[in-house]
Amino acid sequence: MTLTSTGHSTETSASNTGTGAPGWTRLSLESSTRRPAGIHGGWWPASRNATAELPGLIAGLSAMAGRVSRVAVQADAFSDIPHQLVADGRKVHVAWFRYMNPNTVILTMAGRDDIILLVIPPAASPEAAAQALRLAAASRQPGPAEDILAAAGIPAYESQVKRDDAS
Repeated sequence: MTLTSTGHSTETSASNTGTGAPGWTRLSLESSTRRPAGIHGGWWPASRNATAELPGLIAGLSAMAGRVSRVAVQADAFSDIPHQLVADGRKVHVAWFRYMNPNTVILTMAGRDDIILLVIPPAASPEAAAQALRLAAASRQPGPAEDILAAAGIPAYESQVKRDDAS
C-alpha cells in the first residue's frame, strides 16, 4: 500500500484488486485533528464483503492515523460481517448496527476521537469515486454522506446493493 499526501488530506492507494484501476485511490482522510463532527474522509471498498474489505481499510487507516481498535458498520450495507478481525497482528472488534447510516463506517481509534468515513459504493466509476474521496476529505465540513455522494454523481446506498453483490 502506498501513502501519498495531497493538500489537507492524506490518501492511500490500494493494489489493483477489485473495481479500481491501478493506482486509483481507495482511502482518503482529512489530516486536521480539529474537525469536530461529520465525515472525516472516504473509503472505496472493492466489494460489500466485510471480511474481505475491512482488513485493508484497517491497515491503511492504521498507517495514516494510528491504531484502529473497533470498526462499526451498518448491518444491511455489508455481507459476511465478522465479530472480529486480526489486522497487523492485533484483534479488531467489528460491530454492526441496523440504525447506523449505511453510507458510513465508524472507526474507534486508540488515543484519538473516532473517525467517520464515507463509504463509496464499489460499483462507482473510478472518476466519481475519486471525486467523492476528495470531497469527503475536504478541510471544510463536507456535509452529510448522501450529499457528498450526490455531488460526485453517485447514488447513495439502496437496499438492492446486497442482492446485486450476491449475483
